[in-house]
Amino acid sequence: MKKAIILMGPPGAGKGTQAELLAYKFGLIHLDTGRYLELLFNENRMPLKIRKEFKQGDIVNPLWVLKVFKELIRRIGDIGFGIVFSGSLRTVFETFGGGKNKGIIPTLVDNYGKKNIIVFELNIPAEVTLLRNSKRKICSVCWKPHLLGPALRNCPFCGGKLVRRVQDKPFIIKNRLKEYEERTKPVLKKLRADGFKVIKIDGRPKATVIFDKINRYLK
Repeated sequence: MKKAIILMGPPGAGKGTQAELLAYKFGLIHLDTGRYLELLFNENRMPLKIRKEFKQGDIVNPLWVLKVFKELIRRIGDIGFGIVFSGSLRTVFETFGGGKNKGIIPTLVDNYGKKNIIVFELNIPAEVTLLRNSKRKICSVCWKPHLLGPALRNCPFCGGKLVRRVQDKPFIIKNRLKEYEERTKPVLKKLRADGFKVIKIDGRPKATVIFDKINRYLK
């Protein structure tokens, strides 16, 4: 499938889970921007100012993010794979660009064509975000998320150690929700205004139910 699928929504909406399922079913490359940034943070490959923004739950400098992910998009497009995004398109500048800086959406249009770009908006209330993220752990090896009991220390898939994400602390989650409302919601509004296909999905049901709904639009 030579498409660009973008999953948007507040923290804990299930974007990563759905992206993994879509990548497996359709042979897409899953580009999880949150996971990739976490990796750069843990490996100390971020500039100091960017590390501080990331650790506080602020939206990381869009110009820096744009540079990093445009290059990844080009590489994936060049080898002929479709792509599924989770955790990106966080600001209007990052999404559409400005001045001499081409945004992520124009870069995707160049690689896939506008008609092959589809956006799913997964919606959950703030209280669901806080509940899910406060319980979530991530495998340090395969990076799969788990909403399991605190007694579980190792990933049931690969045996890797389960850890908490830097950005999953309650005070950081609240800041991320504020950032989403103020800086990411306008992205969705502009995408619709520019004629991109944006589909709203209730993110509260089980992952399999949400996956079935998404699949109906991809047939």
